[in-house]
Amino acid sequence: MGLSVSSVPAQALQLAGVEVADHAWMAGASLTLNGSGVRRMFGFRVYVAALYLALPAREPGLVLERDLPRRLQVILLRDTSTDQNLEALKCGLEDNNSAAEMEAIKPEVTRFLALLRQVHEVPAGTMIQFDYLPGRGTHTRIGNHDLGIIPGELFNRALLKIWLGDHPIQFSLKQSLLGLDGPTL
Repeated sequence: MGLSVSSVPAQALQLAGVEVADHAWMAGASLTLNGSGVRRMFGFRVYVAALYLALPAREPGLVLERDLPRRLQVILLRDTSTDQNLEALKCGLEDNNSAAEMEAIKPEVTRFLALLRQVHEVPAGTMIQFDYLPGRGTHTRIGNHDLGIIPGELFNRALLKIWLGDHPIQFSLKQSLLGLDGPTL
């Protein structure tokens, strides 16, 4: 049974013991929680994800094509290593972007993966943020580590397709991030 979040205002909620705020602030912009859910793998809860947007969107294309501030926030529920994260990100990028799209952002992907390698172990409870600002790019932060900015809207669009693309990392999580279903638990 799904709850259409578009009919009710966003509210702070608890998912898997993690509080998900109803708003986020980024470089002076107020972003509203569009949707959130729990990523599961092999029956285990892996992380809580939340998508914050300047304007609500229920269609992936609207999220990906609007050149507006946005944040994808991930809070880990399990200890993980950078190698595990890198492999999942690479697979997600390749599964949801064409060869031509990947070629167009090859330098950005290479730089992004190099930045992520700076953080070796990522313990449960760590917050990861992918913040997109038009004209600047994607700012990545893992816990207390500010990893810098990857320029370009194309890179951010490709990155978000991991969760919102045609072959998302988890279909029920995609639906939850879009606010089409209640949060995946």
